[in-house]
Amino acid sequence: MGLGTRIGIGRPGRHTESEAVGAAERERRSDLWHADSRRLRNGLISLAIFFGLLAALLTGVPGLKAAARRIEHANPTWIAIGVGCEVLSCLSYVLLFGRVFARLRGRAATLLSLSELAMNSVVSAGGLGGFALGAWVLRNAGASLRRIAERSLVMFLITSAVNVGAVAVLGFLMGFGLIGGTTNPLLTLLPAAAAVLAFAGTVGVGVWARRLLDRPRAEGRLGTALCAISEGVFDTLDLLLSFDLRAAGGALGYWLFDNLVLLFAFYAYGLHPNLAVVGLGYLIGMLANSLPIPGGFGAVEGGLVGMLIAYGLHPASLVVAAVLSYRAIALWVPSVIGTVAFWELRGELSKELLRPQPSQATG
Repeated sequence: MGLGTRIGIGRPGRHTESEAVGAAERERRSDLWHADSRRLRNGLISLAIFFGLLAALLTGVPGLKAAARRIEHANPTWIAIGVGCEVLSCLSYVLLFGRVFARLRGRAATLLSLSELAMNSVVSAGGLGGFALGAWVLRNAGASLRRIAERSLVMFLITSAVNVGAVAVLGFLMGFGLIGGTTNPLLTLLPAAAAVLAFAGTVGVGVWARRLLDRPRAEGRLGTALCAISEGVFDTLDLLLSFDLRAAGGALGYWLFDNLVLLFAFYAYGLHPNLAVVGLGYLIGMLANSLPIPGGFGAVEGGLVGMLIAYGLHPASLVVAAVLSYRAIALWVPSVIGTVAFWELRGELSKELLRPQPSQATG
């Protein structure tokens, strides 16, 4: 044994064991990547099937034929402008993502953010598909679970803050008759008040989590979760109150340009509604996107049509045509761009994705 040890007979076994562990880890990562690929592929197939069935319904159901005739006569210029606005919305998300996940290198941050948009469009409701993909990539890049949860929460909260703030401002202004639209308090003041309460509740949860961290039992997974919630909420407030141009511009652009797609979809059919009416109807109608339906197929369209009609937009056939045009743009543009980015992202996974020195603001 002494001779064997001196000449290194025992070493190949250790190397073989290490190589086996590395091979198993590579195989696990490959399996996870292929699983995400299947989800994205199946989501795109579902998206194509959905619009195929929708086209069949529009041409075959008598009550929907009026909407189909309007779609046939859509102004292509406004549709093209809508596509451009959706591209700008995606780029705004990339800008915000790069600010929130400041440790990610530029190319990796761009590809991952666009991939998340694709996942959110066709795979899972409420953004869970995109966040899951981002968490997996960041974890394999060496980021801690606490930091991933915290940064993901900041991303979710800052985009939600724009939506909540818009509901509050537009709801109160419209409810008190300061801008055009309905003055029905159930459609204006109630959503505005709910938005204010949601914002206050979110801040309250952050304060509560920070206080619990001071208790001795706040350790392990509980401590990690409380820390992520606390830091996520207060980092979001810091970004909002500091008027960070990159964060504010990205979050506002992501929401505004997507709203403009819907507005220009109405322009394509000759109707020029109040932007505030479209914006408020959009925000409340899109709540259906939180339902556990891939892409929100059916639920979002119904929610948007119902709310926009409730806010006074008529005729119904035109509202249906505009909403379907908007949804086609809002789903296909990020899906196509994001799918290309997803396949490009795989080539980045073997590289060093995180910058060595995190910025003081975002880590």
